[in-house]
Amino acid sequence: MLQRNTITILFLFFTLGIFSQSKIAHINTYELINTMPEKLEAEKILEKYYKERDAEISAMEAELSYKAEQYAGESISKTKQERDEMVEEIQGMEENISLYMEEVNKQMQKKQEELIKPIYEKVLQAIKQVGKENGYNYVLDSSQNQGILLADGDDIMSLVKIKLGF
Repeated sequence: MLQRNTITILFLFFTLGIFSQSKIAHINTYELINTMPEKLEAEKILEKYYKERDAEISAMEAELSYKAEQYAGESISKTKQERDEMVEEIQGMEENISLYMEEVNKQMQKKQEELIKPIYEKVLQAIKQVGKENGYNYVLDSSQNQGILLADGDDIMSLVKIKLGF
């Protein structure tokens, strides 16, 4: 849908002659962001956060495994009610682990958005500045699936990297 809209907009620009009088550039924002030191640092932070949560989940799973083995050995000498309580406790522990894993996934996504948003805003600002400084009327994103069929104009990647200081 997005690509069809982009093609329609490009077609309108060409038919109205807007591009013929305009200076156009392109940049692969995906490539740019993924080479930025800030993005690499954000990935390290996310990896550390994930490892910490993964260790907590592993500890919870180890405790569950220990309890399950303990209860399996004791179940013969227990009453039906006691066995039912043991099963209920194990199921509760499994549910808690599952809920915690879901919460960790949500927190990972939230943390990733918090870390990436300022990077994206910084890139967007630098692209706008470079575009204006170099007289471009349009800067198109040539990242994959962004609707660019031909990226034959000026690639401003190096100018934006200079503006960003790397």
